[in-house]
Amino acid sequence: MTEANTLPHDIYSADDWLMIRALPAARIAGLAQAAARQGGWDEIVPGLDSLSLSWNPSRSALADVHAHAASLLIQAHEPSVATQPETAVLHICYDAAWAPDAEIVSELLGMDMGDLPAWHSAQTWRVAMLGFQPGFAYLVCDTAIPDIPRLADPRSHVEAGSVGLLGRQCGLYPHAGPGGWPVIGRIAETLFDPLQPSPALLSPGQAVRFERLDRAAFDSLIGHHA
Repeated sequence: MTEANTLPHDIYSADDWLMIRALPAARIAGLAQAAARQGGWDEIVPGLDSLSLSWNPSRSALADVHAHAASLLIQAHEPSVATQPETAVLHICYDAAWAPDAEIVSELLGMDMGDLPAWHSAQTWRVAMLGFQPGFAYLVCDTAIPDIPRLADPRSHVEAGSVGLLGRQCGLYPHAGPGGWPVIGRIAETLFDPLQPSPALLSPGQAVRFERLDRAAFDSLIGHHA
């Protein structure tokens, strides 16, 4: 992606894509909504600190596309008028069976392992973006949290619903498969259902609250027996 001379320095342009970079994380969802209201964009993709927009050059004039992108950049520094989705409550179990990396994560955070569940569920989380897998949610929080590295040897199998932690980023696995995030728990909710009108349970900008369950309550909720 190359920088276009006719655009502000933090808007980058390709043949049929624009990327607005270095955005405040809390503003990205609102700008995505503003882009949807503008119309003319084929795809609107929120990122952790960016917003990517695609258009059809045969339908939209380049000058108009640039003007729309520039107006979005201006809005990034104005008071937000975004419509916030309802807070999602996710039921999480921190039982050892679902938290294989709780000990190492607790050590990196400088706390006892028994304190990790209460600490994690007390944080205020927000969906920054979806990606990696359909419905995979990247959550962020404003708390100053030490960086936690990915696993040196990624797992070949991570259960669907697993909750990974990389410091201020929390990742929710919608499907079983390989993964390299340190896992500290598992949620009961289905994060992605292609048969639903809106397949992804979560959306960018949405606040998320974790509600702790013990193993028996978790197994009952997902239809298993303890």
